[in-house]
Amino acid sequence: MLDNKKDLTKNKFLGNKIEILQFSHGYRGNIDSVLVAASVAAKRGQRVLELGCGNGVALCCLLYRISGIEVFGIEIDKKVAELCRRNIALNNFKAKIFNSDLATNVKELKPVSFDHVFMNPPYFKKNSVIQSPTPSSRLAKVEILALSQWISVAKKRCKPKGTVTIIQRVERLPEIIKYLNGHFGQITVQPLSSFRGNSPKTVIVQAKKSSRAAFKLLAPKIVHKIDKDTGSVIYENEFEEILRSGYPLQLN
Repeated sequence: MLDNKKDLTKNKFLGNKIEILQFSHGYRGNIDSVLVAASVAAKRGQRVLELGCGNGVALCCLLYRISGIEVFGIEIDKKVAELCRRNIALNNFKAKIFNSDLATNVKELKPVSFDHVFMNPPYFKKNSVIQSPTPSSRLAKVEILALSQWISVAKKRCKPKGTVTIIQRVERLPEIIKYLNGHFGQITVQPLSSFRGNSPKTVIVQAKKSSRAAFKLLAPKIVHKIDKDTGSVIYENEFEEILRSGYPLQLN
């Protein structure tokens, strides 16, 4: 069992609308978790799968925004998967969370296909950065399985005309496009810039399986601005609504 007082903190997301238990040390849910969930255009009655669901921040944000969906998650770290289940229950949601690596077929998922598969995979390739000594942080940030394998699993689990949504660093965009081509169309790339005039560092990529629709590169969305009165950094209105009120992130 996890010791709340010793090991965990309780943090709030979506303007205090959901509560999330997180490890005091190690990987913690962040803005990327909220944004990738906000990009999933699921509808009531659909099935959604998150690959690498971590402590459940993205799943809880999705379940807050859209009711009546059937949600599943896969997480490699046993303690983190347990924490994800606790967070789902804490917020009175329902989801099926499996403790497994992506390379292993989860028998319960073999007969299931999904309308939406989404992921926030590790940003860094193995041996490309100094790795954290904390296992949960290391697993979340540095690849054990290559990005190609994450996308391969998404392809297998996604039904025809279903969507795959990925948030990643912009320098890995060529890899994502390469691995999606041939199986997905209507590939839409949404760059995210921290401030107006800055080069994007992050992209959200969404693609539709078995589609032949054209590739679309959207204008960058700007996340932050400087408040004219106080000089402090605040969110642009669109991101304020997404991060504080649970609004969707429109990819158009």
